[in-house]
Amino acid sequence: MGTWTENYLLAAGLEKGMNVLDLGSGMGDVTLLAAEIVGPSGSVTGIDRDPVVLQKAKERVQAQGHSAPVTFLHSEILNFRPKSQFDAIIGRYVLLYQPDPSRVLSHAAAFLRRGGILCFHELSFGTPASSYPATSLFGDTVKLIGEVIRRSGINPDFGLFLAKTFADAGFSRPTIKADVPVGGEAGSYIYGWATETVKTLLPVIETLGLGTAHDLQIETLAQRMEEEAVVNHSELVGPLQVGAWLRT
Repeated sequence: MGTWTENYLLAAGLEKGMNVLDLGSGMGDVTLLAAEIVGPSGSVTGIDRDPVVLQKAKERVQAQGHSAPVTFLHSEILNFRPKSQFDAIIGRYVLLYQPDPSRVLSHAAAFLRRGGILCFHELSFGTPASSYPATSLFGDTVKLIGEVIRRSGINPDFGLFLAKTFADAGFSRPTIKADVPVGGEAGSYIYGWATETVKTLLPVIETLGLGTAHDLQIETLAQRMEEEAVVNHSELVGPLQVGAWLRT
């Protein structure tokens, strides 16, 4: 998943020296990815409404280090009022959770410098994720992701509505690219994608009572999925990943 997000960010024009805002930063995955791109001459600010997750993200950054100045702030997106503008505003799996994603885009754009970048990575479950032959662990994982989306009242095909979302926010049509995760061999990125997605959704998973990091054995999830897929010679297919970006 990080590979696609990085590709979308780079295609959108994210580069060294930029000051970036990461909406719904969660555990800081995208924040840290952006920090690697903008480097020490840039900066990344992540905002999230969950103070517990923010604290974990801060601890993670302190433990791992980072390539650019990184700041995490506690705020609802629509309540956020920064003191300065940004060169880029980004997010992954964040717009689909918003009651009015177009309003979020309009609100965020007010913090962009002229010619700034809006870039978002969302998904669509229009084509069900599965494995052939079936593997229980990957199957259970993608079912969990789908259940989070269903219970949250989210449009499962939101990623395919990004052009409309941008239009409703008053923007021109963004550049849109879609990718399908496919794998099953040793070392495939798909195990990391599934695990990263669960990590990203973990606060929602816990809130909905669908499990905890301990229940899911999150630290070994990718390894166990890989072992099962390799033994079964399975092909694993994930949901459509969609990136959309433009310059204002």
